[in-house]
Amino acid sequence: MKTCFLHKRWTLLFYCLSEIFFSVSVSSTSAQEVLNRAVGESITFPTRVPASGTIMYVGRTIGQVLNKQTETDITEEFKNRLHWDSQSGFFTLSDLRTDDSGVYTVESTKEEKRQQAYQLNVYDKVSAPQVTNTTYNSSESKVCSLQCSVRNVRGLKLSWFKDIVILNHINSSSLNDTLNLYLEIDKFDNDTYSCVATNPVSNQTTTVNIKKLCQYSPEQSNDRKRDIVTAVVCSMTFIVAIIVMIMCLRRRKLQNELHHHREDKHMRTCLKGNLSANYNL
Repeated sequence: MKTCFLHKRWTLLFYCLSEIFFSVSVSSTSAQEVLNRAVGESITFPTRVPASGTIMYVGRTIGQVLNKQTETDITEEFKNRLHWDSQSGFFTLSDLRTDDSGVYTVESTKEEKRQQAYQLNVYDKVSAPQVTNTTYNSSESKVCSLQCSVRNVRGLKLSWFKDIVILNHINSSSLNDTLNLYLEIDKFDNDTYSCVATNPVSNQTTTVNIKKLCQYSPEQSNDRKRDIVTAVVCSMTFIVAIIVMIMCLRRRKLQNELHHHREDKHMRTCLKGNLSANYNL
């Protein structure tokens, strides 16, 4: 009876240990490694396939190696982009696109037997943020309202910094083409402010020139432009008026000189006629 009880205990212990080892084994083979790349770049999957094996994308085979003979043009979407290096044994996918994102499984079935899954994430690179002043009636306020805008891409995070301290941030949303983040500062502040756009594969920073952006509001800038245009127009009008006046005076002077010349000529003719008449008498 005691021997039977001990046998059952050992059997139960062996069963539990088997379940534990099986669970660890499954979790280790199913663990995914995350790989992040940018559009247009290449990715080399770190699992070697020295002799025979496959690479699968979301459950379907896209490339295979059999006794060091490879076939990588199985599917049209990866044609001429998926390659296997016979020297290193690595699969490489080039000219990456956003729709290449997904789970890839590389398995070596000969020599170095191994299977590894990879979660590939392909992102667009972020563009440089654009910062504008959205303040109204800034002449009556010391506050300067800034708007930071950037083209929305997957995984984007937009942040405002004061020197190296983050003030606020916002993450990308699929609802809008542009991501905006606002900040209000003292327009006479001498600290350095910057707007930073980041995602897992790239980052861009735009530093704010507070004096340039905040000293004049949009209305003040427009008024200043109007004043400049008005001054230029008035100056041009004045110059044109002076030129016209000079031309009129010169014309009048010429007309007067011509008139006097004609009068002198007429008088000389009359005198000449009188002298001739007196001489005949």
